Amino acid sequence: MKKLWRILLISGGIFFSLLILIVLVATVFLPADQIRHRVEAELVKATGAEVTIEDAGISWWPQLGVTLKDITIQGKGSDLARITGSANEVGRYAATLQRFMVMVEVQPLLNKEVVVDAVRILGLDLEMDLKGEPLKVTGADLAVKDLKISMDAAQEAGKPPAGAGKRPVGELIPEELVLAFEGSSQGLTVRKMPLVDVKFHGDLDTRILTLENISASLGTGLLEGNLEIDYERNPHGFLDFETQATAVPAKALLQPWAPALGEKLETDLGGTVRGCCLLGEQDVVHRTLSLHGDMSSAEGVLWAREWLGEIAPYLGQRQDLMDIHFNSLSHSLRIDKGRYMVDELIIVGAETHWQSQGYLGLDGTIDLGINVKLPTGFTPDLGKWSFLADTLRDADGRINLDLSLSGMAAKPQVGINLGSLQDAAKSDAGEAVKKGLGGLLDKWKNR
Repeated sequence: MKKLWRILLISGGIFFSLLILIVLVATVFLPADQIRHRVEAELVKATGAEVTIEDAGISWWPQLGVTLKDITIQGKGSDLARITGSANEVGRYAATLQRFMVMVEVQPLLNKEVVVDAVRILGLDLEMDLKGEPLKVTGADLAVKDLKISMDAAQEAGKPPAGAGKRPVGELIPEELVLAFEGSSQGLTVRKMPLVDVKFHGDLDTRILTLENISASLGTGLLEGNLEIDYERNPHGFLDFETQATAVPAKALLQPWAPALGEKLETDLGGTVRGCCLLGEQDVVHRTLSLHGDMSSAEGVLWAREWLGEIAPYLGQRQDLMDIHFNSLSHSLRIDKGRYMVDELIIVGAETHWQSQGYLGLDGTIDLGINVKLPTGFTPDLGKWSFLADTLRDADGRINLDLSLSGMAAKPQVGINLGSLQDAAKSDAGEAVKKGLGGLLDKWKNR
């Protein structure tokens, strides 16, 4: 995340400041065609990319400004890193832009201050290889207004950062820079999440970036939220966010965070999540990420056969019970110290009642305890120890089993907690039950 924000801020800062300064000088002394060549040359110098601008025009009334049309940029992250002195994780990238417009107020120029009445980006398409995964933007528009910055600060922002990229993002943002913006995109694919009809607005003031009323469609559902990145509090950026999901397909929502679960959970999820973290390298984000929330859904299926294969022999003719069909799902969650903590997960169906607690590590590990209530009247196949099943029945006649999933989430080890059977051994179940129980415990302990 830090790399992406650094790339956007550095590249955007260079792009905007160069264009603003060129507009101020070139509109007075140069014709439009020379402005086009000048901007192309400066952008190539600033990014190392191949840049083509098909047309440029100047407006004098009612405001001073310039319009660039049909811009194409193709480059590599390695060239951008070499020129800016800032490391990044970008491979190749390509962007096309239908129109770029900058309109400035003339009077503040006498005080060496740039006041941009409007900056508009229309028809942006972008494809970028970021950390080996595609980042794609289609049909994006962005409007920036009320942009205020001194010419000295704008010139400083256009210079490559010193220290070979060691300066954090917050130090690259002029403290006096103020702006407001709003934008939209027909499509945005990031971390394999195909967002559609993205909309947002926000501002940057005193090195605090705020995005409000963010909304996007994901699958057949809707995501809404807001975020704040405080570069004044911490120059690397401290992120606070809140997200609300409405009827979002589980696979689409969980793909970036818990793909093993997302592939097996077939339902639509809704809920609210709030969190914060320090931006930086992935290990920094994982270490500092704090998140809590609640999710729920109506009917669905958890296709758990791959996870529960080790209990298949005990289900006899009811192998279908490993496909968990449910009528409702409720989930209280939090992320703390690199672990996705399942504070409570309850799945209820006509023949299903699962309750789980534990964690999924962001490193792919898993440690979950699960209580399963089998259907009323059903007896698992326990071989010659089947007579012990009655010791596990509750008042509703349902056998309760305590399972555990451990190891790696993609293919966890399944264990059986024998605590309830051990309690039966201490009861008045009879000598025959206790004798048979001892053999069963020895067998399962060695699994």
